[in-house]
Amino acid sequence: MKILFVNFLVFSNTLNLFCQTAGDNLFNNLAIHTIEINFSQPGYWSDLVSNKSYDDANDSSTYIPAAVIIDGVSLDSVGIQFKGNSSYYNYPSNKKPFTLSFNEYITGQKFDGLKNINLNNCYQDPTLMREKLFLDFANEHGLNAPRANYARVFINGTYWGMYLMVERINKTYLNDRMGNNDGNLFKGDNGTPACADLKFHGTLASYYNCYTLKTNKPTNDWTDLINLTDQINNTSDSNFKDSVDNVLNTNSFIGAWAMYNMFVDFDSYPYRFIHNYYIYHNTATNKFDWIIWDVSTAFGMDVPASVAAIENTSIYYIQPNANDRPLVERMLSDSAFKNLYESYICLYLQDFQPSFLNPKIDSIYNLISSDVYLETMNMYSNTNFDENINDNITIGSITYPGLKSFILNRSNNIQNELTGLGINCTLVLSSVPNTKYDFELYPNPTNNTVNVEFFLESISSVSVDLTNISGQTINLYSNELSSPGKLKYTLDISDLSKGIYFLRLTINQSVYTKKIAVL
Repeated sequence: MKILFVNFLVFSNTLNLFCQTAGDNLFNNLAIHTIEINFSQPGYWSDLVSNKSYDDANDSSTYIPAAVIIDGVSLDSVGIQFKGNSSYYNYPSNKKPFTLSFNEYITGQKFDGLKNINLNNCYQDPTLMREKLFLDFANEHGLNAPRANYARVFINGTYWGMYLMVERINKTYLNDRMGNNDGNLFKGDNGTPACADLKFHGTLASYYNCYTLKTNKPTNDWTDLINLTDQINNTSDSNFKDSVDNVLNTNSFIGAWAMYNMFVDFDSYPYRFIHNYYIYHNTATNKFDWIIWDVSTAFGMDVPASVAAIENTSIYYIQPNANDRPLVERMLSDSAFKNLYESYICLYLQDFQPSFLNPKIDSIYNLISSDVYLETMNMYSNTNFDENINDNITIGSITYPGLKSFILNRSNNIQNELTGLGINCTLVLSSVPNTKYDFELYPNPTNNTVNVEFFLESISSVSVDLTNISGQTINLYSNELSSPGKLKYTLDISDLSKGIYFLRLTINQSVYTKKIAVL
C-alpha cells in the first residue's frame, strides 16, 4: 500500500477530481430526458412485434431503424427493438419496453458515449420508482450496478409515456467501472428458469443452457466460469473462504446479496428465481465481479406472501431451498462470510431509513408526476401512482407495498431482528462522520487515489488508516506529529478490491471516520 503525504497551507484550485465517463450527462443527475422515436415504415409496429416473437424463439436480436432525437440531438438509423419478458407480454397496452442501439446501422455512432440504452416501462410498479431507488442506492454504496434516469418518450409525435432509462451492461460499462473489458462477461440467464445457480455442472453443455457469454464469443472459453463453480461447490469447508476469495470479489456479491434482502428483491440469485445478474472476470484482479441487473421487483413485488410477511423477511432467508443456492448457503455456514454479510446489512441499514430515502422519493415524485398524469397507456391510474408512494394498494389480486410504509416497516423489522440476534452494529454505525470535526474526502467513489484534507489548529499527533467493512485495519499512514495548518494526504488505493471501506483519521486519540466506496 502506497501513500503520498503533502502538508501545505494553500489548496490548489486546479484539481481534476472526476473523469467524464460514458452516460454521465444522461444518468448522473436526476432529470427527465426527452426521446423522440420516428419510424418511416408504415408497418413499424407489426415489424417490432414480429421481430420480438422471432427473437424469443430463436435466441436472436433483430432491430428496425428509426430516426431518434434525444434532448434535441438527432441521430440517424438507430436500431429499435422490443425487450423484456413479463414487462412485454403482460403489459396490457402498447407501452412496451424498448432497447435503442445507436450503432446498429452506423458504425461508431454513440450518444453520450453510449452504444445503447434500455427503456423500461416499470411493469409491476405504479410509482415508477422501485428500480430507480434500488439502483441509485446500489451506486451510492459502491456496488456494481447500472445507472437509471427518466425519459419522456414520443413515437412518431405521440406521447408514449414516462419510461425508466437504464444503462446497459456491456464493454463500455466494464471499461468505465472496471478499467478493462477484455475478460469474460457472463449473464446469469439463458432462457432456462432457475438454472444459473452457480452449481458445478460438470459438462460444458450444461453451462450453455444456463448462462450467456456476452464477450469474447469467438474464443468461447468457459473454463473460468467452470472453475468458479468448482471452487464454490467442491472445496472443503476449511478451504472454502480462501478458495472463493481467490476467484470471486466476494464483497461485490455479499454487498449485492444484502441489498437484495433489504429491498426484498426476490427475482434474484439468493431467492425465487436464479437469474438477473452478470458476473465479469476482471482481468486486473483475476477475479469475478458481481454486477446487479434488473431489480424491477424491489420493494417486495412478485413475492407470494402478505405485505407484513414480506416486510418481516429474515436477513438469513433463502428461497426455496438453500441447496439450490450453493454460494449463499455455504457463505452462511462460514463464520467469516456470515459476519461480513451481517456487516453489510448493518452498513446499509444506516441509510435504508425514511430520513434518507423519503426525500429522494419526494424529489422524484415532484419531477415526474405531471408527466405521469399525462399518460394514456399507463396500466395504472394516477390515483394508483399517488397512493402507492405512501401506502399499500390492492389492484385485483395484487397488493403493491407502499414505498414509504415499506421502508419504515422493513428498517424497523431488520433492526429488531438484529437486536434479537445479539448482533451489534456499533462498529459500522460508528463510521458515521463525527460532526464535531469534519474533513474532506475526495473523489468518492474512487478506484485509484483518494485525497484527505483537513485543518490542524495546533501541533498534533495524526494518523490515517483504512479499515474494511469487517473492521480489519489496512494501515496506510501514521505520523507521530504534524505542524498546524492545512494538511493533505493522497492515498494510493489502486490495489484494493471493490467494496466499502472506512477512512479513519485519528488526531490526538480522537477518531473521525468516513465511508469510501472503491469502484
